[in-house]
Amino acid sequence: MIDTGYVGAESDNIADATQRIATIVANAQAARHFLAHRPPDLDEVRQALDCIVRDAYRASDVIYRIRGLRPLQGGATEEGACVDQWGDPRPAQAGA
Repeated sequence: MIDTGYVGAESDNIADATQRIATIVANAQAARHFLAHRPPDLDEVRQALDCIVRDAYRASDVIYRIRGLRPLQGGATEEGACVDQWGDPRPAQAGA
């Protein structure tokens, strides 16, 4: 039997990650647009790049939450599993 609470939470998280990735793409397109101006609006480019970095971290957090929901063999979750080959480049957060 499928746990509908689990499926619903994962679907919400996937929708959240998809939305954040779409926002990253939109901000990257905006940065390219600002660079195309003559002279380029570098303040706007910096702001767009800051948004890209912020949204990429948020998308990464959502993906980690999704991975934590998915059961592994033996009933463990990925939260308790070893870090994958890429690891998390961000410093560990206190209380996380």
